[in-house]
Amino acid sequence: MSGTASAAPDAATSDPGGVTCEYIVFGAWSGGFSADLKIVNNGPTINGWTVRWTAPVPTSNVVGWSARMTQQGSQIVAVNMVWNGVVRTGETRAFGWSATAPSADVPTDITINGTPC
Repeated sequence: MSGTASAAPDAATSDPGGVTCEYIVFGAWSGGFSADLKIVNNGPTINGWTVRWTAPVPTSNVVGWSARMTQQGSQIVAVNMVWNGVVRTGETRAFGWSATAPSADVPTDITINGTPC
């Protein structure tokens, strides 16, 4: 999915059983985008999280907030901060980023602690 700055946000949601994630593109422009990923825990307490995905289009200059983000090639990884790593049942955590990319396509292989989301 992709969007433009004037369009409604694009989102993809999935539920692997215990965790729901929602990828929300809230801004897109020629050459880049901004997005959030929201995690809702419906299972047991999560003590630290790592979210991974493959960028579906060439992506660079990833700058994030509320997570430590790294990129190696098309692989993007977000790791919790000290203050938001514990996610109890029913709680939500979110982090976001901006990046340079030709479109804001939503990845299809998001995992949280190795579990597809």
